[in-house]
Amino acid sequence: MRTLLRREQAQSLIEFALLLPFLLLLLLGTVEIGRSFRTYITLNNAAREGAVWLTRHPSDSAGARTLVAEEAARVGLSASQLTITITPDQSSYQTGDDVTVQVRCTYPLLFGALTQIPTISFNAQVTMRVLYD
Repeated sequence: MRTLLRREQAQSLIEFALLLPFLLLLLLGTVEIGRSFRTYITLNNAAREGAVWLTRHPSDSAGARTLVAEEAARVGLSASQLTITITPDQSSYQTGDDVTVQVRCTYPLLFGALTQIPTISFNAQVTMRVLYD
């Protein structure tokens, strides 16, 4: 009876050892997807904040870029990792002009060495109409 119990325990241990790598891979993939999604949402919010700033302050493109960088910093992205493009690139906008703020970022993956994909490129773009001169 004791040998039967030992065999069953040993079998359970071997099954667990075989399944553990797959369970860890599933867990790490879930964490990576969650972090990536959070970064993407933050970049969309940053682009939106920059566009809203320009609709209310049409002569302050530098302020919009600063606001985008501050918003992206909430997830640990530095201004050097971002490419912020404002289209059309003017010093001032008129009421009714459409302004597009585009934010690009190359996001480093935590487990890129396992997947052979070290980075992902994110692109967020928002277009709004200028409300005030």
